[in-house]
Amino acid sequence: MANDVHKIKLLLLWDILCKNTDEDHALNTDEIANLLALRGANVSRKILVQDIATLCDNGYEVLSYKKRYHYYYVVNRSLETAEVVMLADVINASKLPVTQKKALVGRLAETLCSHQAENISKHIVSLDKGRKGNSSFIYNVDAIDRAINENRQISFLYFDYDEKHKKIYRKSGNRYTVSPAFMVWNKDNYYLLCFSNGHDNVVTYRLDKMEKVAVEETDREPHSEYKLFNTEEYRKQVFSMFGGESQNVTLLFTANILSDMFDRFGDDISIKKVDDDTYSVDVTVQISKTFFAWIVGTQGKVKIKSPRKAVDEFNEFVAKIKEAY
Repeated sequence: MANDVHKIKLLLLWDILCKNTDEDHALNTDEIANLLALRGANVSRKILVQDIATLCDNGYEVLSYKKRYHYYYVVNRSLETAEVVMLADVINASKLPVTQKKALVGRLAETLCSHQAENISKHIVSLDKGRKGNSSFIYNVDAIDRAINENRQISFLYFDYDEKHKKIYRKSGNRYTVSPAFMVWNKDNYYLLCFSNGHDNVVTYRLDKMEKVAVEETDREPHSEYKLFNTEEYRKQVFSMFGGESQNVTLLFTANILSDMFDRFGDDISIKKVDDDTYSVDVTVQISKTFFAWIVGTQGKVKIKSPRKAVDEFNEFVAKIKEAY
């Protein structure tokens, strides 16, 4: 056992330096030797200095300075703290279940030293809207990625939510079969872009609304767009952001776009039923041309009820469009 520890001593040393040091938290030789001893590797101060030199000679950069003792620390890592914070933000804004979010953020934190890992939570702010997580999300991504790499079709179930947030499966619960092309992350959502039933147009599905994704034995339908398709241009054409002054508004909308309203404003919005085909909801939006364009694009399925100022601004927006055409 002692011989085994000796063989991996340099690995233990590097692991201790990575997990316990940064430019603000260096360790002296006695502290490093004590941590090595706790892991079964006893080493003298002289040998320890030689081992650190060996790490440096082989591309594992260990920096040092001298006060009363020599102190050592690691700066270069596979991910910088800011990069970990950014990736953690993306994970927290995703549709993953809370447990999976915590697990993934925890793995990211392991790329930092313990002191940095303790601090990243102070910089991470979750701006999600109480959306539901899909426990099969990760497996969906894995299956789709495998199908694309193996040039196979996939099949899956697809659902929407009703006003009580219950799943309503499309196609009466029958499976969709498509030829996957790309997966695109956009505004907190992950989308599958694919081809279906011999059509040339690209079809888009939300990964968090897909269930029981399976890789089929059938090859994908042939499309030159698999290699030529520009996902960024497609994203710009199809998706847009609001931008402007935030206001509380009351919207009226028809029952057939309930799912779209949850997608736009989150699963925690409070829906009120007005009549058999009309619902209302109070939401905070950024009043802008983009918001008004989205209202127009629903072709009457969404209307602004109040406040009066927002209604007047929307009517003015529509009037200018009519004048231009």
